[in-house]
Amino acid sequence: IAALKDYRDALADLGPLLIGIVVFLAVTGVIMWWFERAPANAGHSDQAVTTWHEGVYWAVVTMTTVGYGDKAPKTTAGRVIAMIWMIASLVIVSLLTTTLVARITVNQVDGSSAARISDLAGKRVAAVTDSSGAEFLDEQRLGYQKFANLPEALDALAAGKLDAVVNSVGALRYLVNKRFADKIELPNGVLAPAYMAFALPLNSPLRRPLDRALAIVTASPDWQAVEDTYFAR
Repeated sequence: IAALKDYRDALADLGPLLIGIVVFLAVTGVIMWWFERAPANAGHSDQAVTTWHEGVYWAVVTMTTVGYGDKAPKTTAGRVIAMIWMIASLVIVSLLTTTLVARITVNQVDGSSAARISDLAGKRVAAVTDSSGAEFLDEQRLGYQKFANLPEALDALAAGKLDAVVNSVGALRYLVNKRFADKIELPNGVLAPAYMAFALPLNSPLRRPLDRALAIVTASPDWQAVEDTYFAR
C-alpha cells in the first residue's frame, strides 16, 4: 500500500509534465497529418497519415519506440518531422522516467524518516549534552533530557526511566553490545545520516594519500568484518 501511495503521489506531482507531453504529442501528430495529407500520398493510403487522429496515433507509437510501421511519413517534410520527433521522444521519455524515479525515491526517504522522527514525539527522550544526538533533537525542536555521558543515559533507559536515547549509531551499538545487550534492543535504521571527515590545512599533501587509503580500506573484504566486530548486534 505504501508503494502504491508513493507512485500515486509521484504521478500527481508530475501532472503538469504529463499534460505538457500529451499536448506536445497531439500537436506533433496534427503537424504530421498537415504535411502528409497531400493528394500525392493517395497511392500510399494504407500507410500514409491521412487524418489527424492517425497522426496522433503515429506520434504515440513513435514516442514509445514500438514502431509498428503501419503508418509512416511519405513526404520529405514529414520525414524531417519524424526525425525531430524521434530525437525529442528519447529526451521526453528519459526525462519522465528519471523524474518519476527521483520523486518516488524522495517520497520514500522523506516518509520513512518522518515516521521514525514522529515516534519520538511525546516520549521520554534523552541525549548527551553537546552531542550529535542533542544537536539533532534541537533541530527537530523535540524536548529531551540531557545527560553528561552516554553510559548514564543508557543506564536510565535500561532502568525504564526513559523511552529512547538519541546518539551516533556507532557509539550506541558499541556500548549497548558491550554493557546493555540483555537490557536494550537497538532498532534497525537511523534517524538521519551522519558523516565523518578529516580536517586538513588548505592544499595539504596528506589529502591524496588519505583519499587513496580510505578508498582501499573501505573496499577491502576485511572492512565489513571489522565493522561487525565493533558494531555487530
